[in-house]
Amino acid sequence: MSVYSVTRIRQFMDFVINESVKPLITECELIEQAESFFAEDDLSREQYRRELVFMGLHGILGDSNILTKYAGNMPPKVWEDAVERVAALRASGHLPEIAYPVFEDQAIPSMYASIFVIEQYACEDFARPREGDVFLDCGAFCGETAIWALYRGAGHVYAFEPNPEAAPYLVANVARFGRGRITRVPLAVGASSTRGGFKVKGENGDMSGACLTNAAEGVDTVPVVTIDDWCQENSIRPDFIKMDIEGAEPEAINGASHVIGAYRPSLAICLYHRLSDMWVIPHMLKKLVPEYRFRCRKNAPNAEFVLYATV
Repeated sequence: MSVYSVTRIRQFMDFVINESVKPLITECELIEQAESFFAEDDLSREQYRRELVFMGLHGILGDSNILTKYAGNMPPKVWEDAVERVAALRASGHLPEIAYPVFEDQAIPSMYASIFVIEQYACEDFARPREGDVFLDCGAFCGETAIWALYRGAGHVYAFEPNPEAAPYLVANVARFGRGRITRVPLAVGASSTRGGFKVKGENGDMSGACLTNAAEGVDTVPVVTIDDWCQENSIRPDFIKMDIEGAEPEAINGASHVIGAYRPSLAICLYHRLSDMWVIPHMLKKLVPEYRFRCRKNAPNAEFVLYATV
């Protein structure tokens, strides 16, 4: 093996350790404090610990069936049963046939399983849309979560989705299933009201991973708004906020600090996009609302780890 090859391997291993292992060591105090926020729910504490290990190993090993089977929070049989349930519900007409882009077809059963069967943006009766809730769906994609929220009793859903390629599908689904109670908001949410670069497709080439980015290559410019500014301008007081925005959750929480602090809405915030979100986001929310109680759950084998908060 050449010296160059050895050097490249060492550089790669240094990168992996810095990204996946070192944060768990250097931030151990913050991690233990975040874990203590789940003290009243043993399952949440267990899932939080396992997810930290899973995300650390995932950074080293990448996608792996062995990793999912032996270190994951969701037993494969639970997921298989959920996907089978989706097939049965769709065949019987008990699930909405949501319009998706063709290249998302293979992901549709997984989306249905996570959102409509496992219900990833609710945690038992602890945190879920209540009858008449004003629901902010941040990262609405094609409208599947907004439709689910209506099915679960929300009074009105505001669907934030800046991706121009998702817009035709979101518009069609809102028209078909929105019952006049879903409003499309073609904006990204962030820490400041401005314009930002938006990567139309994610790392795997699909729209479900689209995100705000600082990169100049291959991005569109989209309007970005803070939840605080938008709620003030539109006289909205949210009861429930969901965020699944591909790693921009901390910035969006900063931009919603007044709304969260003043109105204390129930929350469903994704933690799985970045390892540091596992402790950064719980601390941010506790600082804004010390009375928040927390739960967390895994809602798909390789991703969809969600933090739930309510007073």
